[in-house]
This record gives sequence, C-alpha cells and structure tokens, in this order.
Amino acid sequence: MTLLTGIATVVVLLLIAVALLPSKTRDKDSNQAASVLNPFQSPATPVNLREQQLQEESDAIASEYQRRSNEAWLDELSDKASTLLKAPAKPAARKS
Repeated sequence: MTLLTGIATVVVLLLIAVALLPSKTRDKDSNQAASVLNPFQSPATPVNLREQQLQEESDAIASEYQRRSNEAWLDELSDKASTLLKAPAKPAARKS
C-alpha cells in the first residue's frame, strides 16, 4: 500500500511540474512575440547613441556577411548541380 502511495505521489508531482513549465515558456514566447511585432518601439532600457550606432553597424555587417555567404552558396550549388547534370555551369544571377 505504501508503494502505491509513493508512486501516486511521484506521478502527481510530475504532473504539477509539467503543468507549470509550459506556462513559463508561453510567457517568454509572448514577450518575444511582442518585441517582434513592434520592432520600432524603443527598448525598455534606454540605449545611448553610441550603443545604438554600434548595434546598427553590427546588423549591417551581419546582413552583408549573410548576403555574401548566400551568394557563395548559390554559386557552389550551381556548380555542383551542373556537374551532376553534366550541363555547362551558368553563373547565378547577382543582384547588386
């Protein structure tokens, strides 16, 4: 009888833990969704001009790096596809 009570207690504790965990993740998701919905709203903590400038520059560098890596990947993919299909390689259309 005590074994059954112990198992029931563990099951109840696990169910309570599972019930509490998703509510925390939902709160985080809703906070992230709110920040994604309105990116032009000023952040909760004030940012000085230099930090804002550094953030903008890092975003610009990251987007340029992403663009160049996508372009290189597309060229490499085009070469591989032409090799597999035994067709002459066409350079990927580049947007400037």
